[in-house]
Parts: sequence; C-alpha cells; structure tokens
Amino acid sequence: MTENTKIPVLLVDDRAENLTALEGILENMGLDIFKATSGNDALRLSLKHDFAIVLMDVRMPDMDGYETAELMRANPKTSRLPIIFVTAAMNDTEHQFKGYEAGAFDYLLKPIEPTILRSKIRLFCDLYQQRLTIEMNEQQLEALVAERTAELNATLNNLRESEGRFRDLLASVTSYLYTVVMEDGKPVSTVHGPGCLSVTGFSAKEYTDDPELWYRMIHPDDRQAVVDAAQQVLTSRTTDTFEHRLQHKDGSIRWVQTTLVPRIGPEGELLSYDGIITDITERKLAEEKLLRFNEELEQRVRDRTRELERRNHDLEEMNKAFVGRELRMVALKEKIAALEGKQA
Repeated sequence: MTENTKIPVLLVDDRAENLTALEGILENMGLDIFKATSGNDALRLSLKHDFAIVLMDVRMPDMDGYETAELMRANPKTSRLPIIFVTAAMNDTEHQFKGYEAGAFDYLLKPIEPTILRSKIRLFCDLYQQRLTIEMNEQQLEALVAERTAELNATLNNLRESEGRFRDLLASVTSYLYTVVMEDGKPVSTVHGPGCLSVTGFSAKEYTDDPELWYRMIHPDDRQAVVDAAQQVLTSRTTDTFEHRLQHKDGSIRWVQTTLVPRIGPEGELLSYDGIITDITERKLAEEKLLRFNEELEQRVRDRTRELERRNHDLEEMNKAFVGRELRMVALKEKIAALEGKQA
C-alpha cells in the first residue's frame, strides 16, 4: 500500500503502553492508526473517520468496551463498524456471548499473538477495500442514470422546440378551413378552403365534384370515430377537437388534427359548422421517435444496471470465499499456536 491508500484503524485502550505495543505489532502494514484512551474518545473519532476495524480493550474506567460498542451500534453512522475486543476475560462462554451481543465481530485473548492479530487485521482491511469498491460501483451507476436522464431531458427539450417550429410552419402552410352548411339538421353543401390541396393533395374543386371524397380519404380504421365525433358536435353543438389519419392523394398516410366549431342561429338552430384541419404528421413522427429513444435509453440503463449487479454479486461471492479461507487459516494458526504452547 502507498502512503495515499493507508487504511484507517482505531486502537482503544486506557493504558498508553498497551497502545504502543499494539501499534508496534501493526507496523509496516500500510495502516493509518488512530488511538483513543477512553470510550468517549473512541466514539468521537468513530464519528469523524470511516475505520476498517476497531481494536478495543474491554476493561476501561468510566466506560468499558462493552458499553462503548453498544453506543457505536446505536448510531447509524457506526452501526456496521467491525469491532475486535482485546481482553484476558473472554476465555469463558458467558463473556464471549456478552461481547458478541455488544456488537463485537471477534475477540483476542491477552497476551496477544502478533501473527494472529496481523492476520485478522489484514482480513478486515481487505473487506473494507471491497466495500469501498462496491460503493464506488453504486456511485458510478447513479452517475450513469443521471447522465442518461440529462440526455433524455435534452432530447425532450429539442423535440419540443422542433415541434414548436413545425406547429408554426404548419399553421401557416398546411392548415385549411372547410364549412358544412346545414338545413333541417342535415348537411346540404360543403366548401373547402384552398389550403386543402397542401394537406390532402385534393383541390377544392375535386371535393365539390365528388361529395363522398372526404369520407373515402379517411383511414378505414378511423372512419367511424370521425363520424361519431361529427355527430357529437351536431348533437351537443359544442366545439370538439380530435386526431385521425387520412390517405393523401399521393398514397401516403397523414395524421391530421380536426377542430369542429358549430355556428348556431338566433333561434338555436344549427346553421353550419366549420372544420379546421391541421397536418400533424411531423409531430406524430417526433412522438414515435421520442418513444423509441426512451425505450432504448431505458433498456441501456437496465442492461448497465444488470451488469453492475452481476459484478457486485461476483465480488460478494469472491468475498465470501476469501473470508471463509481466511477464517479457516486463522483458526488453524490458533490451533497450531495452542499445540506449540502445550509442547513448550
């Protein structure tokens, strides 16, 4: 490890000589060692720094290790902070359970075996680095989602601006007005404005010569809806706007927006109604393009999310395998140390 990547660890003991001894054992491991001589000091430091592990003596005045660990567990910022208790009093089951209930991950008996201590510290430091990697991956995912969202918003703004320009253009070039004259509630004649040629490809004269042309040019799937909308205007005598497709004279399918405005006589009779038709084909194409873009963007985000989740899963599986191996090694070393102690 380099100077810039030292891993922070916290040593807690009320006796300075014990802290010095622990620091000596952990020397040259690439650690950034913090020391506290009381439970209060440990709590204060744990709130300021993100430690990989806390090595804490159980027997301390004022606030012992158990109480300090319980207070760390009660704070959301330090609730997952790994703690190893150092004591000579945990060689029985009762003290061990008390230590684990207080929040300890592990414990070491005095006198401390340097090899075992360094092995356990190294294990928790590796876990700390893996956690940082997972958190970085999560941040990258969030940044990716934010980036894609910004791209989508920019595209939406561009499409809105384009739609505004098309609307202005079409309003002046490809909109036209027609009037249907009514007598006794029935249409008797229709007059089409000159703009019908640019929207439908048919001239006003062609509509006059062929009274059924207006109906035939409506897309077959939309004819009944158009008839129903016109009948609604005749019945309610209120303005109505709806969208439908029609077949241009050149054979292409166009989207139009139709607004029907009734003209009522002095005695409440329906004299006629005006229809304003606007070509909205470009707007519909833009909406379809936006929909496809949105679906593609969402799929890309889902694919990226699955990839990061897979990587995190692989990392977690490697972590589990590594932890299991290290714990078995620590247990084996402890047994070897115990056997050597008996032989001595």
